[in-house]
Amino acid sequence: MAPPPTRESLASRKLSPHRSGRNWTKADIFLWEETGRRLAIKDYARRPAWVRATLGRWMIRRECAAYERLRGIPGIPAFAGQIDACAFAVELIEGRDLSRIPRAELPANFFPRLLALLEAVHRAGVAHGDLHHRDVILSSTGGPFLVDFSTAVFRRGAARGLFEAACASDRRAALKLKSRHAPGDVTAEERRALDHPPRWYRVGKALRRMLSGGAKKRAAR
Repeated sequence: MAPPPTRESLASRKLSPHRSGRNWTKADIFLWEETGRRLAIKDYARRPAWVRATLGRWMIRRECAAYERLRGIPGIPAFAGQIDACAFAVELIEGRDLSRIPRAELPANFFPRLLALLEAVHRAGVAHGDLHHRDVILSSTGGPFLVDFSTAVFRRGAARGLFEAACASDRRAALKLKSRHAPGDVTAEERRALDHPPRWYRVGKALRRMLSGGAKKRAAR
């Protein structure tokens, strides 16, 4: 794939965000089209300076590393390259994410293909780490694509346990999506797995509730 546009090229086009970051910690997504090539550009340049210099740079490096490892895997957008410390570009995937698709409107083989895609991603040494419906795209050809690897977990020596837990979290998230969109296709084994979450999942969920409750109390003061 040809190199991505430069920061100067982006500025000269005066692009408007295709999707603005949901809050000040989230990147903007821009669409870039040139000579028949269409890219999605993830960019922290409009975030506050301290976000750009810390969280933004860290997440851009992490996501670029994930896309580098996943090059050539069908179902992963092709990586066009890093633009600068605040932005990178990938192939634009035509389709809709699962948050925009009514239940029972996915192809019958969608979730077997999604689970197989996750297995390929995990074999490459990457776990998504925070898989939800906006990260899964039904492409125009009917197959699944995965996007947004900013929270990726990598298979590394001392962190092998964390990586395995992140892989299990990915699979559980995919099964939860399956139970929402195609409940009749959930097998007995998959239902047991959903009904009996592992201890690490229960602890993490309790911590999230506790942190969320504390934030709500502070906001109410």
